[in-house]
Amino acid sequence: MSKLLILCLFLSFFTVNAATLEELNEKFEALSEEMLELKGQGPRSKTHFGGYGEFVYINKRSKTEKNVVSANTNNPKLDAQRFILYIGHDFSERWKLTGEIEVEHADEIFLEQGTLDYHYSNALNFQAGVMLIPVGIINLYHEPTTFHSVNRPDIDSKIIPTTWRELGVSFFGEAKGLTYRLSLVDGLKASGFSSDGVRSGRQKASQAEARDLAWVARLDYDLGGLATLGASAYFGKAGGVATDVKHDVYDLHFDSKFKGFSLRGMYTVLKLGNTDKLNLEKSLTGTNSIASQMSGYYASLGYNVLHYISDIKLTPFIRYENYNTQDKVGAGFTKDLSKERTNITYGLNLKPVDNIVFKLDYISAKNKAKTGVDSWNLGMGWNF
Repeated sequence: MSKLLILCLFLSFFTVNAATLEELNEKFEALSEEMLELKGQGPRSKTHFGGYGEFVYINKRSKTEKNVVSANTNNPKLDAQRFILYIGHDFSERWKLTGEIEVEHADEIFLEQGTLDYHYSNALNFQAGVMLIPVGIINLYHEPTTFHSVNRPDIDSKIIPTTWRELGVSFFGEAKGLTYRLSLVDGLKASGFSSDGVRSGRQKASQAEARDLAWVARLDYDLGGLATLGASAYFGKAGGVATDVKHDVYDLHFDSKFKGFSLRGMYTVLKLGNTDKLNLEKSLTGTNSIASQMSGYYASLGYNVLHYISDIKLTPFIRYENYNTQDKVGAGFTKDLSKERTNITYGLNLKPVDNIVFKLDYISAKNKAKTGVDSWNLGMGWNF
């Protein structure tokens, strides 16, 4: 009888302690989650961090002299081109903050994005703040792991001035494969326009002149997960001068990835009004005029040769780009033949993992004036 009593007491002790240990373990796990949440790392964290960056080497070579371009052009060069930190915060299930701080060339700091978003449903959402202008492909998706070449296409610098961001408000959403965005933003400054494009007209939300505004509309359609076909239109005015300058941009774009192949293409047209008065105000003559129309297109094709072999991606690619920042000029002005350019880029990408890329490319640059400068380029980039 005594042995049976001892056995019962032992089992009772073991059961109580097992339960106690289980409770302690649950409390420990809950405490660990709370500590991680306070540090912004836990599964229930409301604050999120990320970023991307790219470092490049550029070596330009003259077609006429068959040698390296003069040292006066800072050639060749190494550049910590971009280092971006992303921070997001969920105030609630519907209200969110999105921000990006960008360091360019190791010594310039910019606010690339800073918006408050209200998520009502998949079909209808609202955004206000410093936002990317929804035109083209690269301006919205410009992380170095999302495009093949070391540098972005010239069109996405001179005609669509990537990274193009301004202050404004936006409505956006998606339904049945169709994604839309409608935005009202401040316009560019025509005082920064030139015969080589509109890039210097960006205000970047820095004490921006708000007299001239612009509407932007964008539609994208998902073709069954194999490709995206889209278009955008920008209608506005550019300020910074006495002349009233109308500024419109249109684009058609296509992006596809299928069984190791990646295909991308875009066509864009930019139209400016009152360029005769604008050129007069800026005292531009001869071949230096700001054009009434700029246009361009590019298409790129790549194939991951390790698609069926490895998770590592090795992608040779080619891109053909043609554009003209003086497609149409006003009466009394002459076109600068060097502004009508064709760039053919041959390159190779290596992605040891999806979020890291090493790049090599060669650009054969030609123009109507036969003054094009080729270049060898190396790059590394990441995003997380």
